[in-house]
Amino acid sequence: ENIERMAPNSIGCSLKKLDLNDIGLISILSKLRIHGDSEIESLRLIASEEAHVAEVLKQEKPFCVGRVKNMWLKEYAVGVITKMSLKDSEIEWFYLTASEEAHVAEVLKQEKPFCVGRVKNMWLKEYAVGVITKMSLKDCEVESLDLVAPRKEHVAAVLVQEKPFCVGRVKMMYFKDYAVGVITKMSLKDCEIESLSLDASEEAHVAAVLAQENPFCVGRVKNMFLNHYAVSVITKMTIHEDNTMEDFVLFGNEDCFSRILKKGDKSIDLGRIRTGGLRVPEEIKRKLRYTIVDGEGKEVLGENIFLRNKAAMFVVLFLVIHFSYCLWL
Repeated sequence: ENIERMAPNSIGCSLKKLDLNDIGLISILSKLRIHGDSEIESLRLIASEEAHVAEVLKQEKPFCVGRVKNMWLKEYAVGVITKMSLKDSEIEWFYLTASEEAHVAEVLKQEKPFCVGRVKNMWLKEYAVGVITKMSLKDCEVESLDLVAPRKEHVAAVLVQEKPFCVGRVKMMYFKDYAVGVITKMSLKDCEIESLSLDASEEAHVAAVLAQENPFCVGRVKNMFLNHYAVSVITKMTIHEDNTMEDFVLFGNEDCFSRILKKGDKSIDLGRIRTGGLRVPEEIKRKLRYTIVDGEGKEVLGENIFLRNKAAMFVVLFLVIHFSYCLWL
């Protein structure tokens, strides 16, 4: 009660760590006067009840939390991010996790996107995955973006988006389970991704992607790793025409590749791949169209001729052996 009567920015302080777990004291955040140059090692807020953050969410003016190195917001505390002034921040690790839809309702109902500053590593889990659609990331450079969504409901708010949203320049992406579908809603056409990893342990995880009529573009990708049922996503994916991949890896059991095997030979275009970078099951290669290039980007003719005309080569080999045998007789 006394905290509520305090004026915003009325408590001067210097902090190294702030850890508030399921207590009404979270509301004190907006009352603190933290200098913009202050360095906070970690800020950790957990709120399982909406009442714990109600006072903060009433604030109209954003409050400063200084330069936070590691930020972890869980459950209703996720909504507090919309009230922080983070424009000039540089966050090393940024974690948001919300196990219930109500935890992110305050964020998702916002029309205007909020800024999270410069984030090096971003990790969003469960319903917090949807928060990415409300972030202003256009000019950001993110080292790694991890999205994890074990349930379909976790990404529902994202998949209903009609207009693609921008995630800035992301170096590494790792999407797991239903979060794989989020990639179809991202604006990645002009992006250059160092590593793209998609992992779906169940066929249902990629159903939303495969149901799409139009393919989605992932821009330029240097290394692509598709695991389990996520391998089928390449049937709906287009890659920038001027792209060379260092590695292209498909990993999964036989069931995971059924969708690809139904496609026509050489119907899936992968563009250029470095020598030794193609690691897919042998029976899948004939469904792919690609060019093997060396370190300088020059086509490795011998390898491509063999790969593209493997069936013909076997026929020629058979005829040579047969003809030699006839001569010997």
